[in-house]
Amino acid sequence: MQQLSLPIHQFDENTLDNFYGDNNLLLLNSLHKNFQQLQQPFFYIWGTQGSGKSHLLKAVSNHLLSQHRNSIYVPLNKYAYFSTAVLDDLEQQDVICLDDLQAVIGNHQWELAIFDLFNRIKENGRAMLLISADQSPTALPVKLPDLASRLRWGEIYQLQPLDEAQKVQALQQNSRQLGIDLPEETANFLIKRLDRDMHTLFAALAKLDKASLQAQRKLTIPFVKEILNL
Repeated sequence: MQQLSLPIHQFDENTLDNFYGDNNLLLLNSLHKNFQQLQQPFFYIWGTQGSGKSHLLKAVSNHLLSQHRNSIYVPLNKYAYFSTAVLDDLEQQDVICLDDLQAVIGNHQWELAIFDLFNRIKENGRAMLLISADQSPTALPVKLPDLASRLRWGEIYQLQPLDEAQKVQALQQNSRQLGIDLPEETANFLIKRLDRDMHTLFAALAKLDKASLQAQRKLTIPFVKEILNL
């Protein structure tokens, strides 16, 4: 299998503006403060699938890139496609986002490489490291004790999931940024008929956006049923 030394993350639709953050304001406020002046270099963010971890990490990376600063997003759940060399010299970045840490836990080579990255960031003093996982740092079955301790060095946040009303608001906020109108009844229909994680809902909205532009149709429930085969 071909190994890639660097997973390239390009601009995408994930931004801090369309990350619905009302349940996670302390985390967002702390991140913004550290964008301006680095005081806390380590953030550990955990939550269940669909809670917005990947969205947030990609959004942070996009935010830095939009300011012409150095940032990298590494999807660790795709670690089979690249080597630990991707972590080399990352302490020179402004922000490093390691998503889905649980994917490499138990792999000695990766655990050691991430441990070394922590130490280099601490020594260098210029980079901020964001790590996401599906469990808290104390619950994650880390094999390397020194890495387990490093994961608790910084600020630790559990992403709080959105309730149904907030998901409706998040969908409508995202649709406005896409330039389309999503009626509340249609948003409620999507939440009731699709998997309720935001990744699935946003993917459906992106598909509906393209279809509505092509067909010059509004996002009514019959149109949504037709396009999504619901």
